[in-house]
Amino acid sequence: MISDLLLQKKIGWTPHEGQKRVLESKARDIVICAGRRWGKSQVCAYVALKALLKPRQKIWIVAPTYDLSNKVFDWVVKWLVLAMPEGHGDISYRPFPKIKLLNGSVLEGKSTENPAGLLGEELDLLIVDECSRVPKRVYESYLYPTTTSRKGRTFFISTPFGQNWFYYKWQEAKGKEDGESFHFTSKDNPYLPIEEWERAKERLPEQIFKQEYEASFMPDAASVFRGIKDIVRDDSLRDVVAGHNYIIGVDLGKHNDFTVLTVIDSTNNHTVYWDRFNKIEYPFQKARIKATAKRYNNARIFIDSTSLGEPIYEDLQRDGMFVDDYKFTNKSKKELIEKLSIFIEQKFIILPPISDLLDEVESFGYRMTDAGNVIYAAPQGLHDDCVFSLALAVWGLPSGSPKYKTNLELELSKTKVNKPNYE
Repeated sequence: MISDLLLQKKIGWTPHEGQKRVLESKARDIVICAGRRWGKSQVCAYVALKALLKPRQKIWIVAPTYDLSNKVFDWVVKWLVLAMPEGHGDISYRPFPKIKLLNGSVLEGKSTENPAGLLGEELDLLIVDECSRVPKRVYESYLYPTTTSRKGRTFFISTPFGQNWFYYKWQEAKGKEDGESFHFTSKDNPYLPIEEWERAKERLPEQIFKQEYEASFMPDAASVFRGIKDIVRDDSLRDVVAGHNYIIGVDLGKHNDFTVLTVIDSTNNHTVYWDRFNKIEYPFQKARIKATAKRYNNARIFIDSTSLGEPIYEDLQRDGMFVDDYKFTNKSKKELIEKLSIFIEQKFIILPPISDLLDEVESFGYRMTDAGNVIYAAPQGLHDDCVFSLALAVWGLPSGSPKYKTNLELELSKTKVNKPNYE
């Protein structure tokens, strides 16, 4: 049995009261919803360190990216060197974070960017960091099975991100015999300078402050786009109509990103065509864009011409395509997203029920830099190609477009109402 008192003295760490409450819990599933700088990474690093010092333990720290998994991993490495100054086994960061001790215990940092790499393992301890930014399907399909055979413990730690699956996991743990949930604001960390709390409260939008520092589960607070489900229509996708004008938004993929083509009929603002592909050489991408534009009545193209996109824009222009370039900067991206947000909220466009498209639009929100600045983007580890392709297409639409009826509204409008006969 490892003595907490001796181990904490060795590593020079004293948990504050909230962290002590978590460490005292014997629950198998522990969900920690906490504000920024409360100390989530520290408390989970300590749990991982204790497990690592036991023989033949298998431990994972999983986050949306390897950089995020390193937050907990770095604390474990720092403390392991202090706990075992005489020799602490093998520590490596490449190709992924890993610690292997002579007692047979192994700790690895993992990313949800490649879910296939999460298959087939049996774990004694699973730590899911930035849990609210991890896709639900990745947890259910790839992570949950890892702890079943060994009856391993799972720590879910995160600040909230709207009321997504992390919110329901936090609620669920309250009523489970083998689960426990905790809620802490940033202010619950006694080591956080009060002036930092007040500064964030003054500088940040109210909803973001409540979510990031008060750790409140705010409906829609994480999402830039609201009312998405209201503009999804089963009959949106359709072939070209003679006499209609079309706009194509093209977000070009770079490296592992996707190239996405979104075609909107400017006559009625229906999204009529959608294509997504990657790992295709640029000459073939250009040919695909041209073919789509010609199919839809020589559609007007709005293309991301940043960096490697510029030569494709120039080639399309030389080939006689009706094409506009759009260079991405922080300012221009903000303008794109703001217009798309208005069109979605005011029901000015119709989207098809394509899961990849809708998943990106629904998850698109914001992230905070270390300096406390807010940048609107996809959650770390997820893509935003579909969002920007759609936004580029919407950029070419005139403002003040008509509103449209939802599927439910259409069904109700078809329903005949029998008026009472007073004769």
